[in-house]
Amino acid sequence: MKNYEGMFILHNRELPEGEVADPQEVVRALVAKCGGEVAHSLVWANRKLAYAIEGNQTGTYVLAYFTGEADTCSKLNREVAISDRCLRHMALAIDALPTADELPGPLSEPVIRPTRRPEEGEDVEGLAPVVGAVAAAAPALDPGPREEGEKEKKVHESLDYKNVYVLRRMVTSQGKLFSRVRSNLHAKHQRELRQAVLRARLLALLPFVAR
Repeated sequence: MKNYEGMFILHNRELPEGEVADPQEVVRALVAKCGGEVAHSLVWANRKLAYAIEGNQTGTYVLAYFTGEADTCSKLNREVAISDRCLRHMALAIDALPTADELPGPLSEPVIRPTRRPEEGEDVEGLAPVVGAVAAAAPALDPGPREEGEKEKKVHESLDYKNVYVLRRMVTSQGKLFSRVRSNLHAKHQRELRQAVLRARLLALLPFVAR
C-alpha cells in the first residue's frame, strides 16, 4: 500500500435533492471507489478560483490523506472525470501519512506584521502594518551547521503548493517566476519553487497569467 496526499476541488452550485452535501464524504466516496482508504480529511478552503473551471468561479477545496495500491491514482483520474461534483484534483505520493497533530490547518489570510521592529517603550499600534506570509529571518554572521540545516528545512517546508501567499510573493505582476538572482534560492530550492507554483496553478490557487 502506498500513501497519498490529495487535493480535490468541488463546485459550490446548488445540489440536486438527495445528493450528499458534505464535501469530505464526497471525497471519501471517490477514494473508496478506487480501492483506497482515507485516513484524514479536512475542508481546506472555500474560495474564489484563480480562473474559471467549467464555468465555476468558486470552489471548495478538500485536502485528504489516503492509502491505496499503485493504480489508485489512475483509477481516481477516471472517477473524477465522470464525477458531477469534483471539478479537479491532484494526488501526490508521500513517504508517510501525517498524524492528526501534523495535519495542516485550513487556508488562512496572511498575518499582519509591522514594517520594522519597535524600539523599547514605543507604541506598537503606531507602526504601519504590511501584509506578509512569513517574516524574513535575519541572517547570522557565522551560522553553524545546525542553524544552516534548520534554515534549509524552513525554506523547503515553505515551498509547498498549499502556501499560496508565500508563492504569490515569488511571482512578478506579469505572472513570471522570480529568477534565482531575485529569489535568492539555491538551485534545488528554485526547482521546488517552480514545481510548487505549477501545482498551485493547476489547482486554480494561482493564475497562469496576470489579469
